Amino acid sequence: MDLIKNHYGAVKYERSERWLKAEEYLFYFPPLRFNRFLLFPAALLIQLSVGSLYAWSGYNLPIEAYIYGRNGAVDRNIASNVFYVAVGVFGLTAALLGPWLERRGPMLGCLVGSVFFYAGNLLAGLGVYTQHIELVIFGYGVIGGIGLGIAYIAPVSPLQKWFPEARGIAAGVAVCGFGGGSIIAPYSQKFLIGVNFAKTGEVGIVGVPLTFVVLGTIYFVAMTLSSLVLRMPPPGYTVKGITIDTIKGAEAFEGKQPLGGQPTVVVVDGEAADAEKAVAPVEEAADTSKGQVDSNVFAMTLAESLSSSEYWLMWFMFLGAQITGLLIISKIQSIIQNQFKRDADTAALINSLLGGSNLLGRLVLPLLSDVLPHVSGGVAGRKSIFLFSLVTQAVCLSFLPLTIDDQRFGGFLACAFIIAFCYGGGFGVIPAFLADQFGAKNVGATHGIILMAWATGAVVGGLVFTEVLKKQQVKFAPNIVPIYDLNFRWILGLVLMGFVLCIFIHTNLRDRRMPHVEGEVLRIRFINGRMIRFYRTGKVVMLSKADEDREWAEHLRTLGH
Repeated sequence: MDLIKNHYGAVKYERSERWLKAEEYLFYFPPLRFNRFLLFPAALLIQLSVGSLYAWSGYNLPIEAYIYGRNGAVDRNIASNVFYVAVGVFGLTAALLGPWLERRGPMLGCLVGSVFFYAGNLLAGLGVYTQHIELVIFGYGVIGGIGLGIAYIAPVSPLQKWFPEARGIAAGVAVCGFGGGSIIAPYSQKFLIGVNFAKTGEVGIVGVPLTFVVLGTIYFVAMTLSSLVLRMPPPGYTVKGITIDTIKGAEAFEGKQPLGGQPTVVVVDGEAADAEKAVAPVEEAADTSKGQVDSNVFAMTLAESLSSSEYWLMWFMFLGAQITGLLIISKIQSIIQNQFKRDADTAALINSLLGGSNLLGRLVLPLLSDVLPHVSGGVAGRKSIFLFSLVTQAVCLSFLPLTIDDQRFGGFLACAFIIAFCYGGGFGVIPAFLADQFGAKNVGATHGIILMAWATGAVVGGLVFTEVLKKQQVKFAPNIVPIYDLNFRWILGLVLMGFVLCIFIHTNLRDRRMPHVEGEVLRIRFINGRMIRFYRTGKVVMLSKADEDREWAEHLRTLGH
């Protein structure tokens, strides 16, 4: 128990003065200096590599044909289990190693992830060659899944810390490549394996086993080279008064010198510079009603973050927001070929376009989450993005069974693309949402653990999905068109659960930190920006702006001594 408490306790990344000096240069020695914007292409290459996971559905039929023999390219629902195992191990690894990454740094984390992911690809190729599906599951699902988990979060954490003033777009760019992996990988897989291998046995350039070797090698080289660019900001780093400790709403209280006497670092033209050498005077707060409050009062430790009710509301909300896209992406090529009778080329094309929609969501929705607070006066933000995503997915899930049963291919694609867009957007927004709520210093760990929600959707949801699918196949045989209908209905229930939970996630600093009054059991922020209190007696009170300001000022005075 003590080991667990220590692991998920305070996280601190310590570096020697010599190493900090070396990190000022791109390759750790002169002449090329490091610039924080170089993290974007490095993150993109890493995520494009690990994002090949989303193209796994292109492996399902060829692997089953190679190991069990050809059956007219009908999905046996065996190889798809590798995807669910990989996602499950992915999430578990991210949850377990998130704090380790914060203590050891992103470069080492990415290097470790690269090695595991490469080894997983090699073992998967060997498993296919020897016709042992168990080795494919262990190789790609377990070993490769470990590599995916640590390599995925490695670039996300430093980008949240280097770009505190643009957390949404930093998160979106950090993970957009993961969605883009399914654009490139399906074509490279088809080219190497053979377009019609599952149906005719015609081999492409290298065949199924060596495809894992060739692509795995390419991914390993790209990830290893990119890892050298990853690094954390220097101690005391701040941009526009925002530090790695800052939670949303506490920006106005920033400005004091960090504890420990470390110099404040500012960004000048994208480079870090000592505050004494840069013209960046700290302005004292003129509003005395705010009180002289040290921002560290609002900062949260990792233990406080993980034990808060808000974190676990976000965890289950994220499960509801992501499970639809996860399960549809895993089956998209099979549905297109089996339910809509399209060929393998069309299925691969749609899978790539779906990846494009996934990628677009990872860029557009995080950007909107940065812009919305400014254009709405702080009323809308990242929580609003998730509410929109959940409602949109619920509508699409309601229509999906009809589009398949009535063979409306265009309607099915429209729903699938919208779901993929929201799915990608969820991954792009969640790191910034976590940084807002619990501080960027904890995002490696909080992000890693919340990915367990996605992994739970993959493992538990995937197993339920497959079991229901098999029973529906027996029930409707030989008609396979309606076999997905029941699955879409229970997934809809989880999406609606996520929507309800999202409503109760507090994002306003006052809602989160202002003490509850006697008898208060619940509070929400109404669309007009006013706080509503619910009492155990059944009484409901909407506070006036003046009363809320008075209570908040009194609370700040107690914090400022």
